[in-house]
Amino acid sequence: MSLRLPTRTLSQLLVIAGLVVAATLLTWLMKGTPDRTVPCGPASLKPGEVCLETVLKDWNNDVVWIDARRRVDWEKDGLKGSLLVTTADGESFDKLLEQAFPRLSEGKKVVVYCSDIGCGTSLEIAKRIRDFQLVPDVKALHGGWKALQQAGLVDSKP
Repeated sequence: MSLRLPTRTLSQLLVIAGLVVAATLLTWLMKGTPDRTVPCGPASLKPGEVCLETVLKDWNNDVVWIDARRRVDWEKDGLKGSLLVTTADGESFDKLLEQAFPRLSEGKKVVVYCSDIGCGTSLEIAKRIRDFQLVPDVKALHGGWKALQQAGLVDSKP
């Protein structure tokens, strides 16, 4: 059994598709590409989060960076000098935290990042580190790796 559309119906579908494409192109030409930046301000922060701008300007970037993403992602495009502390893919949080201890004991502020705004892993890892009371100030980065990428601090490798 074959499905055949009448010629008139097919013509109408092509006209509609053409109008949709034209409207999309016109909108793109008038408005430009969509804004995909990670907005950050006091109203958008969850408790325990910090904006990248605060870290870079007010903290003079004098922090220990913790990557809470999967090991493969950290190895591929993690922030240079960051430490891996995660629970993804069965990683041992305790073992990774023990390995990170020498850097954490420097007394610097700690910023934990994961993939993007919706990722709750960084908040959870930051809380777990705070629970150990190893460092005085541990925050999750609002926007995560995506905010770092948009700021030009990390490159996505193919």
